[in-house]
Amino acid sequence: MTYPNLDWLIPWYVDDYITLNQEQSRLLENRLINALDWHCHTQLPAYGQTLKDLAYDLDDSRLPLSVERLHAYADQLNILWRVIKIQIGPEVADILATASDEQLAELFENVEQRNNTFKAKYVDIPLAQLEQKRRKKMIKRINRWLSEITPVQKQAVFDWSAEIRPLAADGLDHRQRVTAELKNLLARRQEDPDFKGAFVDLLVNIDLRRTAHYQNDLDVNTDLTLMLLEKIERSLTPTQRSYLLGRIRTFSADLEKQNCDPSAVPLSTHETVSTQVSG
Repeated sequence: MTYPNLDWLIPWYVDDYITLNQEQSRLLENRLINALDWHCHTQLPAYGQTLKDLAYDLDDSRLPLSVERLHAYADQLNILWRVIKIQIGPEVADILATASDEQLAELFENVEQRNNTFKAKYVDIPLAQLEQKRRKKMIKRINRWLSEITPVQKQAVFDWSAEIRPLAADGLDHRQRVTAELKNLLARRQEDPDFKGAFVDLLVNIDLRRTAHYQNDLDVNTDLTLMLLEKIERSLTPTQRSYLLGRIRTFSADLEKQNCDPSAVPLSTHETVSTQVSG
């Protein structure tokens, strides 16, 4: 339901951060149609194949998934996410290069508000409360894919949550440092000939801006989470495995049904724009 409506959902999301003028909105929507066409033709098949491979691996309970295999799936998804950033980075840079000082002030004010919200929800609360929220969210996600979590699986989630390292404070620091770098970059957007390249580098390689301590804790938490998934997979009941396979295959089929004809992508309801995009 969401994917065919990204043409208006993305501008709506952007509007939460920065108010674009008419020319910028037209540029965004034209570039977006081109990007969605690219994504539908080149990226959806990759996601669909990954889901098919996962379903194949899950179909035989005699060959349980290993942490190493789960890492491989995670790496595939991270590569696809990186490809998206490489593709859209220059387009975003072109739009931001036209922003006024007033628009950028609005952008960074909204970013700061969201950072403050993040701080209130995840940094300024007791660790016990944060752990409780983490357990609740994970159990909800597992129930979505398995229908009903078992007591043994629920205990595995509790054990996992107790070992997870707190990341919120380091995550907030990372967000603030990246924001500061972006602000300095945008301040020279009109006179720096390498602005676009520097912006794409920041977008694509944002992970490289993490501190060594933050990255280490992220790696530890990733390993813990994949070990949890390994435990969950090895404890699946026949009913759970069947339900999970059904969900994955339905999801894969939904991706394959997406219409990749750019002329079929509905334009935003708030403005009709030309679908002609320069090569």
